[in-house]
Amino acid sequence: MTPALWPLRLVPRRSPSFLTGLGISGAALAVAVAARLIILGVDKGLGFSVTYFPALIVTTIFAGPRWGWASLAAAVGLHLISPNGFIAASDYLGLLALFLISGAATLIVSAAFRNALLRLEDAAAAQVAVQRTLEVTESRFRTLADSAPILMWVTRTDGKREFANKAYVDFLNVPYQEAIDFDWRRVLHPDDMARILQEQVVGEGSRQLFTLEARYRRYDGEYRWIRSVSQPRWGPDGSFAGFVGVGYDISEAKRAQEDLKRINDLLAERVEAALTERDEAEAALQRAQKLEAVGQLTGGVAHDFNNLLTVVIGALDLMQRHPDDAARRERMIEAAQGAARRGERLTQQLLAFSRRQALKPEPVHVDALLKDAEPLLRRAVGEAVTLIVAPSARDAVVHLDPSQFEAAVMNLVVNARDATPAGGMIRIETLCVDVKDRQIEGLEAGHYLCVAVHDTGAGMDADTIARAFEPFFTTKAPGRGTGLGLSQVYGFARQSGGAATIDSAPAKGSTVCMYLPRIAADPASEAAPAEAAKVQRGPKLKVLLVEDDAQVAELVDAMLGELGHEVIRGEHAEAALAILNAGEPVDLMLTDLIMPGDKSGVELAREAVRLRPRLPIILSSGYTGEVLTAAEHTPWPLLRKPYGPEQLASAIAELTSAKT
Repeated sequence: MTPALWPLRLVPRRSPSFLTGLGISGAALAVAVAARLIILGVDKGLGFSVTYFPALIVTTIFAGPRWGWASLAAAVGLHLISPNGFIAASDYLGLLALFLISGAATLIVSAAFRNALLRLEDAAAAQVAVQRTLEVTESRFRTLADSAPILMWVTRTDGKREFANKAYVDFLNVPYQEAIDFDWRRVLHPDDMARILQEQVVGEGSRQLFTLEARYRRYDGEYRWIRSVSQPRWGPDGSFAGFVGVGYDISEAKRAQEDLKRINDLLAERVEAALTERDEAEAALQRAQKLEAVGQLTGGVAHDFNNLLTVVIGALDLMQRHPDDAARRERMIEAAQGAARRGERLTQQLLAFSRRQALKPEPVHVDALLKDAEPLLRRAVGEAVTLIVAPSARDAVVHLDPSQFEAAVMNLVVNARDATPAGGMIRIETLCVDVKDRQIEGLEAGHYLCVAVHDTGAGMDADTIARAFEPFFTTKAPGRGTGLGLSQVYGFARQSGGAATIDSAPAKGSTVCMYLPRIAADPASEAAPAEAAKVQRGPKLKVLLVEDDAQVAELVDAMLGELGHEVIRGEHAEAALAILNAGEPVDLMLTDLIMPGDKSGVELAREAVRLRPRLPIILSSGYTGEVLTAAEHTPWPLLRKPYGPEQLASAIAELTSAKT
């Protein structure tokens, strides 16, 4: 309680004991009687007088309302025993009633005044308690804030600070009041100034939590990264009262972040380099696999080509020895042509397997494709193992890339051969099947062609089967396999809309099945093989033939002459351009794709069209694969070598008819 209100402690909160109450009321009445006697004299007696009212007031306040009423009763009793002869009897009752009413009113007012004093005392005590609680709370807050290792501050609505903790003051190393009034722009890094001022204005204007990050100069001159978080504070009535802010040093985190970024960049570079190295290694392994398989085929292919060359050379020799024997000449010509076409098919199959041909899916009769590939497969298997090709789905048509299919079958056959001991057997079958939903993992319900390769080899256990389709997984000895054969089979099957499965057990052999979705038969594929078309002569043309191989040029010149055309020959692009620049009339240009010099056939064609915009052009090449990419994106047709008079006449006819 404040010193000004200390008398309130004399007012008891509860009624005192009987003796205390009697003493207070008696003393008050005694003082009142003494005062009346002194003022009025003894002869006036103890009659009714207002001098009793102070006694009633004092008694009521300090002894309570009950003792006040007792004092009023005592005052009436004193009057009754005092001499009142000088008061007329008619006035006595009136004075008594007035005294009683005035006394009662005095008691009621006194009781109310007592209660007011008690409430004032309670309010004063509560104020003191609140003040003490506030002082304790503020002391605790300051102790807590000063013990925190982060900067803390409190601002008013005008942005000025009204509190700062020890860490805040220590960061600046200035007196407390100077820290309160300090302008942080003085130590803000110049590069962060504009950004922070803009973000601060936006954050304070929003009256919501906002965060700032900037570099501030510490008292020792070192710039430190400080992240500040400002939280709005509200008064008891809900009005905005300012912000409470904290700031903590994130310099080490920033350095770690920069170090991590550098590490990530370095790691990304190393990962990219590792991935590039892996891709190169994978490509090298794939090439090695192809080279390994092609190498295994070399002996058989060389044997086939020697047989074919024996037929061609022998037939030509016999025709040269007996030029007048027409019947023998016709037989030898047919034999030589047949051997040459067999060599062409063998070359195409070998190029397809080694991925040197453009790959395009098309409707294919798989059984017919297997029959064509059978000689090459037999050469890959060798003579120690029996190969049986037993297709049974003659009418089944599948939309696939023939080259990829042949490569997949070749991989399966080579794997089967390596797993099969001498005297064993490999069997290739085809079967039309209808697959139900979820019958085969990863395969939707539908109509499929199953291409199965069985072998009587060592077989595989469950763990090996589970990993067999993984790239680079192999059970062969080091240097004997790349682990890419079955992965190519699986990838081809999935890309073709199908799936691949393995059924095997140790010592029971293996069966690998490719399920390929069947399609409706292609009408063009159903047509019976047409007889060799007769060479049809078209209008006589003047053809510019550009060919660097003299023997090929001589042969094509003869074929063009046979078709009734006049030929002008050039050995390379520069010679052909010289002919065109000279103004020589030319109706058509037939040019090889790859020639000596700095211009290819495509570049020659572009120059020729620039010189003569309406000049028909045919490109020709014996190359395959990537070399033909430039030719495939031109408006000119590509005639693939080897070709005969029929193909040449057809290409010229199609081109000239399109021009007309």
